[in-house]
Amino acid sequence: MKSDVYRLVTVDDGKSDTAAIIKVLSEMASGRLKSDIRLLNYYHELPVSYGAAINAMENDSVELAIHEHQAVIIKNDNITLIKSKHFHNELAVHCYAAYVNVPKKKVILHNFAYAQVRAERRESVRVKVNGRLPVLFSCENMKIEGTMVDISGSGLSVLSAVVPAISDEQAGGLSFTLVGKSLEVPGSFVRVVSHDGAGYICIFKMNLDRMSDNVVSKFIYERQVEIIQELKEGLIAV
Repeated sequence: MKSDVYRLVTVDDGKSDTAAIIKVLSEMASGRLKSDIRLLNYYHELPVSYGAAINAMENDSVELAIHEHQAVIIKNDNITLIKSKHFHNELAVHCYAAYVNVPKKKVILHNFAYAQVRAERRESVRVKVNGRLPVLFSCENMKIEGTMVDISGSGLSVLSAVVPAISDEQAGGLSFTLVGKSLEVPGSFVRVVSHDGAGYICIFKMNLDRMSDNVVSKFIYERQVEIIQELKEGLIAV
């Protein structure tokens, strides 16, 4: 999961925070607190969240019985977020997987830290794009060209090799094709971030009319179906 999905949060200090998290997990394991654990991962930007049951606690780790889809993603990412109303201020807990068994639907998690889930603030569902979809942003005498990285009903991000000097909130037009439909939609530049030394990710807002909204919604739905199918195929491959 990327840094735009979550950020780590320190409440007291690292050691105290970990101890507080382990205490909550231990009390749920013993039945002193009602267990309400859900795990959260983002797979191709799509949130995947299922309930989980505590099998055992051992020192600074917890063994959970989890959903098979969650197991596939954790095996790939090696991390997950634990959600529970019992954690401090209902923060999530970021942790690493010490062991994952997909067929047995079991995981052992450790290295706990509080986290704030930034992705939960998103206005609409976002999906990562598969393949190369060209995008052109035009404003005044300036153009930004690249390939689509992800898209939601309110914006998209583009991987570009070169980004000209451009101000935030610069208005312009976005041109791209989805599900066989060529779209020309008004939009605005939000910000740019470096992409691991391999170009730049440019983030744009979109103002969709009814027709373009229908096209984008159809694409997002079809991509969601593909992502779920990829998860199922991942289970078959295990």
